[in-house]
Amino acid sequence: MPRATRSRSLASFVNAQASRGTGFALNTGRIYGLGLLLLAMVFFMVTFRGRAPQALEKVFPVATDDAVLEQRRKDLATVVGGAWLDPVDGTGFAETPGYRRLIQMLNDHVRPGDVITEPPLFNRELAMRAPDMQRGEVVRVRGLVADLWAEKLDERVFEVTDVWRVFLTDNEAEDAVVVDVVMPQPPALTPQRDTVEITGHFYRLVSYEDNKGKVRKIPYLLARSLRVVPEERRSALPLRDPATLILILALSGMVAWGVIRVVSSRARRPTVQWRAPHLHSHPPQSSSESKH
Repeated sequence: MPRATRSRSLASFVNAQASRGTGFALNTGRIYGLGLLLLAMVFFMVTFRGRAPQALEKVFPVATDDAVLEQRRKDLATVVGGAWLDPVDGTGFAETPGYRRLIQMLNDHVRPGDVITEPPLFNRELAMRAPDMQRGEVVRVRGLVADLWAEKLDERVFEVTDVWRVFLTDNEAEDAVVVDVVMPQPPALTPQRDTVEITGHFYRLVSYEDNKGKVRKIPYLLARSLRVVPEERRSALPLRDPATLILILALSGMVAWGVIRVVSSRARRPTVQWRAPHLHSHPPQSSSESKH
């Protein structure tokens, strides 16, 4: 058989085997694909814990309307004597009458019906872009303690003489927020190590000068208290959530099913050994030999 014919026959055989999915690379690719899907799902669940990544919030921002913002500001002007709008966004730390009224509100006794058990996560991107959309609302924020100190008030607000000013950042030291906490003595906190969670009110945007002399503008919140996030929970998988556990088990079952299916299909399929036609066929006899 000519060499060109043998090459075409071999190529046809290999393509036929690949199209039937019997190739080792195709089977291994299915297993690796399912495994990577499982790892990606677990990564996103552990990293973002139910909230959308901040990159997505920047790409798909929450829509705001001028008419809605205007009505929102009118409503805020009638709450707590307009304290939420005193002073304006971008002002530095200042103890205005509005600030003192809000500190008094936080220090007052809280009625059980006013407690919000599951406040929404603080949307920092929305606060920076349209602060009125979240101003005055109860939100939840979690972050690494960058710095904190006791800030003495210029004027006593009843029995409150100072607040704890806490700067929070994420693990990449970005997206900072500052919170004034009205509590006599917070738990012992170590900057750059402890993570805290705070449920408070978004107040406004505040401007300040950092250690490098750069003026920055960040969200400013007010809260009654804070709690330390235990260190062991920071790195633990969120397996206490039943929905998360079911999803992980389902993805694990998909991977196991894919492995079993590939192994069983290879065990059932007979091995095909291909030989060139000239190796198992007799050469044609000459005319002289055929006469004998």
